[in-house]
Amino acid sequence: MGLPQFVLAGEGIREQKSAWKLETKGWSVEDHMVAAKAQEEEAQSLESRVQEVNERIANLEKKPYFDPKGIKRSGLKLLSGNFKNKLNLLNEKVAWHYRQADQAKLLDFDGGREPGLAVNVNGYQY
Repeated sequence: MGLPQFVLAGEGIREQKSAWKLETKGWSVEDHMVAAKAQEEEAQSLESRVQEVNERIANLEKKPYFDPKGIKRSGLKLLSGNFKNKLNLLNEKVAWHYRQADQAKLLDFDGGREPGLAVNVNGYQY
């Protein structure tokens, strides 16, 4: 499964000359930020669905006569667990996109040199 390609309308194409660009298959800082924002929105909607399911579970626990054998309740608990797993995966993807965008900003700012390498400028080491 490949990563989706995001294109920002009205944005000029800016080439990044670094090994980072090769590792991320051409994703720019803007691409990572757009992907992170889109996945954050999806995570928020999924979180609201988890809350709704948990409220339904709580209602069934308060009124067990609506579900005497617990079939609906156990099904909803399974659904809630699946939603929580998807939510955790989305949060990890969002964090990864933000880390990649930060790394790209650093590499772009440093002229494409690897992080952690020292550079001497006017007698100061950076």
